[in-house]
Amino acid sequence: MDQELVQYLDERFGRVEQRLDLHDQRFDEVKRHTGVLVEGLRHELQLVAEGLAMHIQVQHMQEREYFDRKFEETHALIRSSYDHLRQRVENLEQRGQS
Repeated sequence: MDQELVQYLDERFGRVEQRLDLHDQRFDEVKRHTGVLVEGLRHELQLVAEGLAMHIQVQHMQEREYFDRKFEETHALIRSSYDHLRQRVENLEQRGQS
C-alpha cells in the first residue's frame, strides 16, 4: 500500500475513533444523569406512596369511628324503643290483670 494512503487512512480512522470516544463519553454522562434522575423519581414516588398510605389509614380510622358512632346511636335507639315497648306491654298487662 502507498504510504500516503496508509497515513490518510490512519488519520481518518483516528478522527473517527476520537469522535466515537467523544460519543461514548457523552453517552456515559447521559447514562449517569439518567441514573440520578431515576433515583430522584424513586425517592419522590416513595414519598407519594407513604403519603397515600397515611391518607388511607387516616381515612379508614375516620370511617371506622363514624360507623362505630352510628352503630352506637342505632343500638341506643333500638334499646330505647325496646324499653318503651316493654313498658307499654307491662302497662297493658297490668291493666288487663286489674
